[in-house]
Amino acid sequence: DKYIVNGQYNNNTKIISLNVNNSVNVLIDKDVDVDIKNIGINMNAIAAIINAKQGDLKNYSSAKVNLKAKNTYLYISDTRHALSDDITLKYVKKALNAQLKYKKGIADLQFKNGRFHVEGQNFNDEFMENLFSVSKFQDGTFKFKMSGTPKEYDGLFTIDKTTLLDYTILNNILAFVNTIPALVTFSTPGYSKNGLKIKTAYMKFNSKDDVFHISDIFLDSEELDILGNGRASFLYNSIDLQLNLKTDLGSAISQVPLVGYLLMDKDSISTTLSVTGALNDPEVSSLLARDIAIAPLNILIRAITLPLYLIESMDINTSEELEDDFDLDEY
Repeated sequence: DKYIVNGQYNNNTKIISLNVNNSVNVLIDKDVDVDIKNIGINMNAIAAIINAKQGDLKNYSSAKVNLKAKNTYLYISDTRHALSDDITLKYVKKALNAQLKYKKGIADLQFKNGRFHVEGQNFNDEFMENLFSVSKFQDGTFKFKMSGTPKEYDGLFTIDKTTLLDYTILNNILAFVNTIPALVTFSTPGYSKNGLKIKTAYMKFNSKDDVFHISDIFLDSEELDILGNGRASFLYNSIDLQLNLKTDLGSAISQVPLVGYLLMDKDSISTTLSVTGALNDPEVSSLLARDIAIAPLNILIRAITLPLYLIESMDINTSEELEDDFDLDEY
């Protein structure tokens, strides 16, 4: 809202030096050197500049630009920031190379001829919370890859060995599941207190016009697995996903060999959900009718393969009996 600029211009050397709000120092000679500390850099504004025509700036395209930033975050939205301890950037011959470091995390960016590639790894839970904003994490690491143009790019986000403490979408899914007795097997009573421990989770997507078109979502935890696809947008605060939930069963019915095999596909059960509406508070509904429509086919397939299942079971039992009768180590 308020900027105070101090600077000077040397008539002899033609060197310009500027200071903005005691946070940005700029030295313009043959090259441009910028030092930044304790501020945020608006990535949306930078993307707009990149996409715009160069205009009067084209005369300066041969200049080299060096930028160093300390304790500076990348502003994506009011609630989403990419934290950094250090940022270095070089712009030479219309090619840009940059690196961002935060704790043990490192991300490298290359931008040339209107296309970019960025790759980062080893970012911690604090970095994830500030980047995704609608979720809280404990421990874990985050890595990512993105490439394309500022208007359209492909990407992959991966999170490993973390505990999801609070996530609006997952909260709403589990709240919905707990209202349906038939889906009680999916409930995770300890989630609200202890969080959901995740072995790994990833999202593959294409971003165009500020909308993430998600081709693959996968979450692997001890309590349940989630797979799905759809689209979402931070800018428009919207989401439209179809998710498949799969969980192991400890119920008595799954322990009955034939019934468990025919109805439950061994010891697991799955259901399909729709997640739509506002990204920060989506609505969850069941696509149970679809599951019911598919279920008879799955039961039929398992009924056809039942003889093979029985033979395999007999073979396993026979092997176990032989091991009991003979000490195979003696042979």
